Order: sequence, then structure tokens, then C-alpha cells
Amino acid sequence: MTEGLLEGKSVKRSFFDAPEGVDGHLPHWYTEARTAAWKDYEEVPWPKRKHEAWRFADLKKLAFDDIVDAAEVDEAEGADLITRSVALEENAGRIIFANDRLIADPLLDAEFAQKGVIFKPLSQALVEDTDLVRLSFMQEPARLGSVKFAALHRARLRDGIFLYIPKDVSLSRSVEVFHWLSGENAAIFPHSLIVSGPGSSAAIAEYIASAGRQPGFCGGVTDLVAGENSRLTHVRTQNLSEQAHSLHVSSSLAADGANIRAFVLNLGCKWSRSESIARLSGEGAGTDMLAVCIPEDSQEMDMRTLQLHEKTHTTSNLLYKNALYDEARTIFAGLIMVEEGAQHTDAYQTCRNLLMSDQCEANSMPGLEINADQVKCSHGSTAGPITDDELFYLRARGIPESAARQLMTFGFVKGAVDGIGHDALEKVVLEKIDRRFRRILS
Repeated sequence: MTEGLLEGKSVKRSFFDAPEGVDGHLPHWYTEARTAAWKDYEEVPWPKRKHEAWRFADLKKLAFDDIVDAAEVDEAEGADLITRSVALEENAGRIIFANDRLIADPLLDAEFAQKGVIFKPLSQALVEDTDLVRLSFMQEPARLGSVKFAALHRARLRDGIFLYIPKDVSLSRSVEVFHWLSGENAAIFPHSLIVSGPGSSAAIAEYIASAGRQPGFCGGVTDLVAGENSRLTHVRTQNLSEQAHSLHVSSSLAADGANIRAFVLNLGCKWSRSESIARLSGEGAGTDMLAVCIPEDSQEMDMRTLQLHEKTHTTSNLLYKNALYDEARTIFAGLIMVEEGAQHTDAYQTCRNLLMSDQCEANSMPGLEINADQVKCSHGSTAGPITDDELFYLRARGIPESAARQLMTFGFVKGAVDGIGHDALEKVVLEKIDRRFRRILS
């Protein structure tokens, strides 16, 4: 058994073994980086709340030392999880993992495979497409506080997905990725590397969920790389056990004229933290950063963002909406940074919090750092309850108070969901949100 994994007390050498199914033929650059990452993890100090990047965070909820390497699920549980891996009515492809191990053969529509689309486990791509993977794999540093945990992810990574869309190829349907966490105090480290060639487009849906209600840890990383004039839409939903902990680091890189739209739905976990970096490195690049969090009981959801404008005529729009219940807490810290020479930047940042109890707490820290003089930037945050007038309007029309509150809250978060701009994905997200509200109000 591994003891004190997060605290770095000890670790099995098996954590550094090659992922299953690749016969140990991993590229040298990858194995070297993996070994160095564990050293970095041990050397980087544990974050402290006094650090600005961890301000307001309750680190006591993360610092537990009982997690173990997630074991392979048995055949019966694997079959059950495959049955439960249903979301979109139609997709272009699907991959299912349980405890970072492939449990169903990857599926990709033959039409897209013939056009050169690559959709496979990362462990396989490291061997078969190593040069392509190396160009984009974890190239963005963890700028928002989680250097230690990004190193842990690289050191412990077992598998993930690699999606590559060649030049001028468009996926007419979304691809889906399911990551299941199973077992008492099990730890997984899912990774997604998604690269779009010039003029291409694709939509990807990722679902991270627990098979049961046990505590556990998920340390994930997502890399989105959009080539010139390409379009990427990425939706990630997190519905882990409310005894679990999650820390996810996402980065996106948009070239000239590219657009990346990233949406996150946070429902589960006792404690979760999401760090999202959007780099607009090409002229005319754009990004939409969207999120919905619905914490209840004593859940804490921590969100840190960076909108980094490096070139001229770039645009970014961030909209985060949180609906808090009971004694839940949210933290939002966002920064719009405009580099020198990034003239004609157009950037917005908005975090809105709907307080559904007198005990919940929303902390927001929006920020601007502007080093150019021809820009249009704004940021802001609001927090407040549903007003008596809003409730009266619905109750006067015969709607019970509990149903009226649900309608108001659903309408509040739907504004962020609408920004996905993809009907099928919006439907999946809204169904998950609706189930959450029905459970809260039951």
C-alpha cells in the first residue's frame, strides 16, 4: 500500500512503470520527464493558504494521506461502467477508462478515421505518434499555483486520450471520453491532449465520475491546442463522489484566428480546484471560458483562471456562475493579462454567485493587468440571493416555493450553458444540472 502519496512520504516504483499495453516501449523523452517530475514534486513545497494563489482555500480538506494507487476494476464492474457510459444520443467516437485503464475498445467513426483523425489512448499515441504528442504535451506551465500537483500528475500519469484533427477536417458529431474512479481512497490522473490542425473543427465531451460513494483523488490535466483558424469546443463535467477530492489543470493555446470554447460543470467532490489558462498567442485568436458550479452541504469549489492576451485583435469572454446551498463555499480568482503590443484586445470577465442559504460563502477576486493602451477590458463579480420579488412573481402564478426556487436557479446557470453553442452538448449538461437540482430539493 502507498502511504502519504500526496505528502510525498513514500511511493511504489510501480508508479513509474510503463502504462499497460505498450510493452514498455515508451519514448525516452517521456520517461525522463516522468522521472524528473517525481523529483520536482518532492522538492516543491506544499502550498500554504497565505500564498496569494491559494488565498481562501481550505487546504486541510486536501491534505489527507490515505490514498492509494487505483487498482484495475474486475470484469463485472467494468461491464457495469460501460453500460453506464451513456450521454450523447450520437457521437463520432468514444473511449472509456476506469481507474486510468481502458475498459472498452476505442470507437471512431470510419468516415473520420479515413480523413486522418487520430483518437486513441495516450499510452498508445506516445508510441505510435510520439513526435506529434511531444509538440503539445504539457507545454504550458502551471502558472496559477499547482506546480506541485502538475508534477505529481506527470509522474503518476498512466493513461488518457489523444485527439488530433488534421487540417480542414470537421467532426460533425462530438467525441466522448469517460473517466471512472472506483475503489476506496483510489487515485487517478486522467490526461487529455487535444490538437486541431489549421481550419479544422471539433467538439469533445469529457465526463469524470465516481463509480460509488467512496473517497478518492483525481488529479487531471487537459491540454487544448488550436491551429490557425480552427475551432475547438471542450466540455468537461465533474461528478465525483462528494467524499472525493479533485484538482484539475487546464490550458489552451490558440493560434492566429483560432477559437477555443471551454466549459466546466462542477457537481461532486468534498473539495475541488480547477485552474484554467487561456493563451491567445495568435493574432485574432479568441476564447470563451465558461463554468457552472453547484455546491451543497460543506463542499468547497475553487476556481482560478488566467486570460493571457499576447497578440493584437484577440478576444476573451469568461462567464462563471455558481449556485451555492447549505454551508458550501466557492472561490474565484481570475486575471485578465494583456501583454505589451497586444493592442485592440477585447476581454471580459464575469463571476456571478447565487446564494441559496444564509450560511454559504462566495469569495471572488477578479483582476486586470494591462500593458497596452488600445484595449477594451472589464471584470466584475456579484453575489446575492433570489429576491422576494422574484419569488413572489412565480408564487403568485401558482408555483410552489421550492419549484419557484428551482426554476430561478436553473435559469440563472443556464446563461453559462447557452454559451457552449452546441445543442447536443448543452442538452447533456442541462440534464445533469436538472438532476442535481431535483436531488437537492427532494
